[in-house]
Amino acid sequence: MMGNYMGISGRSALVTGGAQGIGKAIATLAAREGAKVTILDINGKALADTVNEIIEEGGQAVGVTGDVSVAEDCQRAVEIAVATYGGLTLLFANAGVALIASVEEASVEEITRTLDINLKGMILISKYAIPHLKTAGGGAIVTTGSEMAFSADPANPIYVASKGGVVMLTKSMALDLIKYDIRVNSVCAGVTNTPLLQREVDTSPDPVQRAAENAAWAPIGRIADPMEIAHPALFLASDAASFMVGSAVLVDGGFTAK
Repeated sequence: MMGNYMGISGRSALVTGGAQGIGKAIATLAAREGAKVTILDINGKALADTVNEIIEEGGQAVGVTGDVSVAEDCQRAVEIAVATYGGLTLLFANAGVALIASVEEASVEEITRTLDINLKGMILISKYAIPHLKTAGGGAIVTTGSEMAFSADPANPIYVASKGGVVMLTKSMALDLIKYDIRVNSVCAGVTNTPLLQREVDTSPDPVQRAAENAAWAPIGRIADPMEIAHPALFLASDAASFMVGSAVLVDGGFTAK
């Protein structure tokens, strides 16, 4: 069903990390709303599967295999979106990774990778997308932040720092770009049922206990479905959110409210 989100239908949208989890939900929902979707993801098989699913549903989608921490991959994804659909007006900068380790325990490689994907990747994809949003006369950027941008956690300070950076990047870009009619906002997700989270559960010492802890994390008493994050993300990109500039919208089941 289309038409739930004003101004999404017919627009060219690029989704990073769009082959699985929250990104897949965003890409799928955007396509259902009539957007012409380009997906950038490092997982080639998952990417192909997601693109095929969207096309089988009657949507438009093209996949680009690449790493958001690599400038050339970001530039290529933007160029493919523009070449395929004649422009670019929506960017969902979603790609991210998790890291549960203290500053002392984390390897240099883990630190670099987390910051490269979660923060540098947001900057790079925005860098190459913004000129095309300007050319189009405006558009919207929605970053995927986290509840952890607002609540310190001793178990994963590097991830927390990266997501805190995403929120401030969002606000700073929003102030810079609104004069071009480009709105930038962030959807800040709570614990969500993604393949990434499931791998963390499966590799934990006690998967049953870990799953129960995840479910009890927020006052709502369960983890989110990815579509519960995708809907607010689409709203932020839509014309219905036309007065929202530099907002960080928490979708966390009440975690930060407590």
